[in-house]
Amino acid sequence: MANASIMDQFTDPQDGRIDASQFILDNSTGFLPIPMMITDPAVGVGGGGALLFFHESEERKQKREAGEEVADTPSSVSGLVGLATDNGTKLYGGFHSGNWLNDRVRYLGGLFKADVNLNYNFMDDVKVQVNSDAVYFFQDIDVRLGQSDFFLGGTYTYMQTNNSLPQMNAVVGDSFAHSIRDQDLALKLTYDSRNNHLAPTQGTKAGVKVNFHDVDFGMGQPSSKDHYTKYHTYLHRYDRLSERWGLALRGDVKRVEGDYTFYARPYVDMRGIAAMSIQGSNTALTEVEIGYDLDDRWTLIGFTGVGTAYEDNEGLSRAKWHSTGGAGFRYLIARQLGLTTGVDVAVGPQEETVHVQFGGSW
Repeated sequence: MANASIMDQFTDPQDGRIDASQFILDNSTGFLPIPMMITDPAVGVGGGGALLFFHESEERKQKREAGEEVADTPSSVSGLVGLATDNGTKLYGGFHSGNWLNDRVRYLGGLFKADVNLNYNFMDDVKVQVNSDAVYFFQDIDVRLGQSDFFLGGTYTYMQTNNSLPQMNAVVGDSFAHSIRDQDLALKLTYDSRNNHLAPTQGTKAGVKVNFHDVDFGMGQPSSKDHYTKYHTYLHRYDRLSERWGLALRGDVKRVEGDYTFYARPYVDMRGIAAMSIQGSNTALTEVEIGYDLDDRWTLIGFTGVGTAYEDNEGLSRAKWHSTGGAGFRYLIARQLGLTTGVDVAVGPQEETVHVQFGGSW
């Protein structure tokens, strides 16, 4: 009977298929284990996992138990994360994503510890291995403006890194400070009309964010490279083309100004391109993703995109563009949360990567 009860928690009474909604939401100890696969050439091959604990508001629970559709109502989530790769990289930590006052206030905060061995492209013809022993702390809050879909928010982050450069100090000079304490305050404006925060199929999320990094925020003796400003604007658009076909679009632009540390340079962040491998003072990218629903649970997807990084003295017109593409699938693993899971295989200009996906691609 106990085994039957457990199996019932992983079976959706609506269609009789595998579904984790009841286990996550109806069980006080319910959690969602998420495996992670890493195939990024920047840090090697490896994996890990996360445990996600969902906190459902009483109002949302009452609607769900009454049979109402609640996938478009965000839940609060806490998580523990740990991963490692074959080049010695390790990361672990925890976070909480809170949704308060009937989605009028959104909060995200966390603390992570990492020991990263990064294959870093200092220049086109110079690659170095950087070891960073880092602590990262962040606090983020957004407040809805009236009854609109606009949110005004702010972020505080603190990162302390101890960096080493075996064999390469003579090449890169002091652009890699051995010890860096970097703090920033950010202001942002976000528009969010998505129908689900975990795996949206309709709506728009767009935002503008400015991060101010300055030694005056500091604690202790930071590196001299602490005066810089980062700008980020993005657009994610989701549409249903028909009953079975879906479309997702992404645009993203980043810029950094000032005397910045090496990891602050924007890089092209796309499936199929190694992290921090294509960098510049400015980056721009766009992606397109097409989905085809085989049924209410299974979806096949295909995606492609282009991205570039360039310096201020080059300009966008002279920048080199890099293309990627790939395919994958999604399975609706928790219908009442609107959460999907799946795998993507991406092909980029220099490598192929595999991505285990939980939720939306971006």
